[in-house]
Amino acid sequence: MPEPTTTTTTATAISLSAVSILPFINGNALLGAVLGAAFIATYEKDLSAWQRLRTMLLSTGIGYLLASEITSRTFITSDATAALIASTFSLFILIKAVDWVKTSKLSDIWKTFRGGGTS
Repeated sequence: MPEPTTTTTTATAISLSAVSILPFINGNALLGAVLGAAFIATYEKDLSAWQRLRTMLLSTGIGYLLASEITSRTFITSDATAALIASTFSLFILIKAVDWVKTSKLSDIWKTFRGGGTS
C-alpha cells in the first residue's frame, strides 16, 4: 500500500494538471504553487492524508493567488518561481500570525496596526 503522502501528492498533481488545461488558468503559476505545496506536504510529519490534502490545497491556492502580486512588486519575473515561493512560505507565516493573535490582547493588536508599537 502506498504511503499517504504519495497518494495525496499524486491525486493533487493529476487534478491540478487537468485544471491547467483551461485557457484562463496560468499554468506556470499553478505548477510553481503545486511544487511548493508538495514540498510543504512532504516536509510536515505526522499528518493524516486529509490533513496533507488540505495543506496542499491551501498552500496551492495561496501560492497561485499571490504569484501575480509578487511578480508585479518584486524583481522576480517568473510566475512559477513566485508561486513556488509564496506557496512554500505562506503557511508558515499564517501559522505565526494566528499564534500571535491568539496570545495577544485586542488592545495590543490595535496598537500594532495603528503604528503604536509592537507586542
